[in-house]
Amino acid sequence: MKLYWKIYLFLAATTSFTLFLSVWISFSVLPSHFERQMTRQLDNFEAAVLSMPNLTREDAVQFADSMAIDIRFFRDSQPPPGMPGQRPPGERDWRGVREIHSPGWGFVIIASKRIGSPRLYVLIPLAVGLFLSQAVALAFGLKSVFRRTSILTGVTSEFGEGNLAARYPGQQNGDEIDVLGSTFNRMAERIITLLHSHNELLNSVAHELRTPMARLGFAMELAKEHPETVHEKFTLMERDLFELDRLVSELLEFNRIGSSAAIAMDKVSLEAICLEAAGAERRPDSSTEILVFADGGDSSVTGDHRLLLRAVSNLTRNAVLYAEKTIEIRTTPLEDSVEVSVSDDGPGFAPGFIERASNPFVKGYNSKGSGLGLSIVSRIAERHGGTLTLFNNHESGARAVLSLPR
Repeated sequence: MKLYWKIYLFLAATTSFTLFLSVWISFSVLPSHFERQMTRQLDNFEAAVLSMPNLTREDAVQFADSMAIDIRFFRDSQPPPGMPGQRPPGERDWRGVREIHSPGWGFVIIASKRIGSPRLYVLIPLAVGLFLSQAVALAFGLKSVFRRTSILTGVTSEFGEGNLAARYPGQQNGDEIDVLGSTFNRMAERIITLLHSHNELLNSVAHELRTPMARLGFAMELAKEHPETVHEKFTLMERDLFELDRLVSELLEFNRIGSSAAIAMDKVSLEAICLEAAGAERRPDSSTEILVFADGGDSSVTGDHRLLLRAVSNLTRNAVLYAEKTIEIRTTPLEDSVEVSVSDDGPGFAPGFIERASNPFVKGYNSKGSGLGLSIVSRIAERHGGTLTLFNNHESGARAVLSLPR
């Protein structure tokens, strides 16, 4: 909108100035010019008529026509049709009426010929002036637009060719072109951040894959050298293959959740999801007790049932790994959101871990997982417009709070 007003106001100013100048010329300059011109014509004709006493009426008419002057002849006994400086009756377009008394001719009324209104002559200059003023206004108004769009095109081309440091040098609070340039700069920063994240993710994936693959290769070599231990080595290899499969599955899930693909948004009950997650994570051979509490009220939110179940299950699974005796899962309905908190009575998060917990492949101490569990939960929360908060309890243990809008 700022760009529109820049060009529009410049055009309006130049057009108004041209109109004012044209009106001034039409009503002031041109009438004065024509009046002076007519006065000179009448003075010259009058002087010529009075200086030639032998001039006949026919010669006077021809001489007047040659000077673009009309003349009228009247006898001495007839009153003149108009006083000096006035128009004769019935003659609308005469200018500069004048009365001459010439010997032998009686009264002579002379005037300049019908030349029309001098203001008509301003129409062509007015049209040309308007065209030129608007052309000049557009040229000056669009000069900055063309220059900055050219800069933005060049910066975009450089960025596309691999110069990731290319940025648009416009103002932050400028017009639409500068806003577009600022948007490009933010997009470029976002792309660089994503590239760095992907590079870090690839490095982490390579590191995570290298360990079980190295163990697989080592087990195969040992099996070749010691055939009697093949069964034992197959058991280790099977464990490593299971770890690889789980890692690849979590990577695929991590990327799928982070993609821009639409997710199924339905009305789901977080209390029911918590009960389902607790039931799935309970182990018959484990002494850890998983308790589910509901603080009352409606715990329904709009979201993807499968993803929200995955998020609560990941938090519960992490708590199972570190809890000593008890895990509490609680739903707390608030005015605009619903919170799901998962607490355990274990050692809690290590110092400095909470700040990095949502990054891929960041593991807690003694963790045997892939380091993607909390990253997946964080992405699920973001896709639903919610947040994941981690902190240590005052007494003991860790607590994770998943907050989702209604």
